[in-house]
Order: sequence, then structure tokens, then C-alpha cells
Amino acid sequence: MNLEKPYIVSVYAALRNEKGEFLLLKRSENFHSNPGKWDLPGGKLSRGELLKDAVVREVWEETGISIVLGEIAGYATFELPDKKVIAIIYDGGYVIADVKLSYEHVEHAWSSLEDILEMNDLPAHFKEFFKRFTAENKELPELPI
Repeated sequence: MNLEKPYIVSVYAALRNEKGEFLLLKRSENFHSNPGKWDLPGGKLSRGELLKDAVVREVWEETGISIVLGEIAGYATFELPDKKVIAIIYDGGYVIADVKLSYEHVEHAWSSLEDILEMNDLPAHFKEFFKRFTAENKELPELPI
């Protein structure tokens, strides 16, 4: 008997506003996964669904925002009681839209990278994604001439 937990793939989008802040959603206290924690919009794939189609659908369902998806921005891995998750995080681009939360979330916020890295109620796997994202997307300082 194999006691290894199965892997699943989930998809998320890093959405930014005109100030460059990222959209975070706060999970309901009654939700089964990460209750009361901040989250990126996204979730599980439906059987046979393409990754890009799934993230566009999830963002729409959770926020009411229609997005034009960019490239993969990074990944996160984490473990739940019954499975391991590989989360693929796409660049959701810049959006100017009102957020209409689904039943899964109770609040939303637009947060700077600096604020995100200081948050205590953001799951560690998303904090690690943002740390890598920050390191990989830093502009090089100008060289003195």
C-alpha cells in the first residue's frame, strides 16, 4: 500500500492595480482550506481543463474580474492533510475593476510587495512566492558613470 499523498495542481493569478499593488482575498473563517488567511485568486482545475482556462475561470468566480492572462510568474508548493499541491501562479496583468467577492472570501485588499512580505496571515507558500518574485523582478541599480 502506497502511503504517499497524491499531488494535485492548482492555479492562481497575481493581479495588480494601477499603483502596482497586488490583489489579495481573505478566506472565510468557515472555509475548509486556509480559513481566515489571505490568498491569491485561484483554485483547482476541473477535469480536462487547461491551466490558463482554469485560472481565468477561478479569477472570474472569486472576484467578478475578467482577465487577459500573461505568462507564468512562478509557483508555490504546499501540503494539505490529504494531498500535496503544486500551485502555478500566472501574471494576471493590471486590472481596473470592482472586486465582487464569492462566498469563499470575506474581504479583499490591494497590497504592496513590501506589505505582503510583512503579513502574518498570508500562508507561507504564497509569502515564499512573493519573496522569489521580488528577487527575480528587481531592477538593477543604475551604475555610476
